[in-house]
Amino acid sequence: MKSVIVTRFGGPEVMEVRDVPAPVPKAGEVGIAVKTAGVNYADIMQRVGLYPNGPQPPYGAGFEVAGVVDQVGEGAGPWKPGDEVMAFCEAGYSEYVVTPDTQVMPKPAGLDLHQAAALPCQGLTAYHALFTLGRLREGQTVLVQAAAGGLGTLMVQMARNVGATVIGTAGTEEKCALIRELGCPHPINYREQDFEPEVARITAGQGCDLVVESVGGEVFDKSLRCLKDRGLLITLGLASGQPPTPLIPLDLLFHNWAVAGFHLFAYTSDAAAMANALRDIETWIQEDRLTVIARHAFPLENAEEAHQRISERKTVGKVVLTTAG
Repeated sequence: MKSVIVTRFGGPEVMEVRDVPAPVPKAGEVGIAVKTAGVNYADIMQRVGLYPNGPQPPYGAGFEVAGVVDQVGEGAGPWKPGDEVMAFCEAGYSEYVVTPDTQVMPKPAGLDLHQAAALPCQGLTAYHALFTLGRLREGQTVLVQAAAGGLGTLMVQMARNVGATVIGTAGTEEKCALIRELGCPHPINYREQDFEPEVARITAGQGCDLVVESVGGEVFDKSLRCLKDRGLLITLGLASGQPPTPLIPLDLLFHNWAVAGFHLFAYTSDAAAMANALRDIETWIQEDRLTVIARHAFPLENAEEAHQRISERKTVGKVVLTTAG
């Protein structure tokens, strides 16, 4: 089978498509014929060597897929061959993967396999960051950075669905128009406007209850100042590659600000939280209140281009790789 291997840390060119033996599921594992592999910014952080405790080269890139169950190891219920699923896995940029049955989820009805590949990482991250950790609720205001990306477009809709007011940043007027359409009444083109004073204007100087950011550097610093007293900032990543200014404890004390990091796999083992997330996501999809934007699909062999496009901020919504199968 074909699989994308990261040969060393570095730019997109370090990825190679290789023929490797197809894995065979053991007891408690499920074999999946991959149709679509999700591409995430975490994949890029791993590739350049910035992901904490990330894999060491050479390794198979990617960690989420959507596809069809092909083989089932002993005791790996309730899955059976032919089931359409989405899953976390290792070496997801492959034509075939094997993963523990606990990492497999049913594909929601109404989604195709391109869209389903957006949910394991970005869908669950959006839900748990906003609600499980962020405790966002009706009447509150949330600032979503990079709101036109795969994660951001889902966050905008989920926050809208619970009655929160969404402020979102994006880098073009086209992207701002998209997030407005998805339920963000206050899009900010960060290339044209400084988002910090804009947030102050929109909130009449009160600030936001919750800010979710994944950029780091100056964006983190300015996002913190967009919080209201007793507000919470959640950081999801470091897309800029720049660390934020060290926090000043007196600022946190004076404003009662809270800052939290988020990593999805601390939540996937929480059965109750996962059940809540999957139930609400499925309901919103069935009620046409959650649309998965998946405009960019590249063949597996073009993983380098997919990474490059994401790094250059030339994508909207979810980016996926497709197999020939």
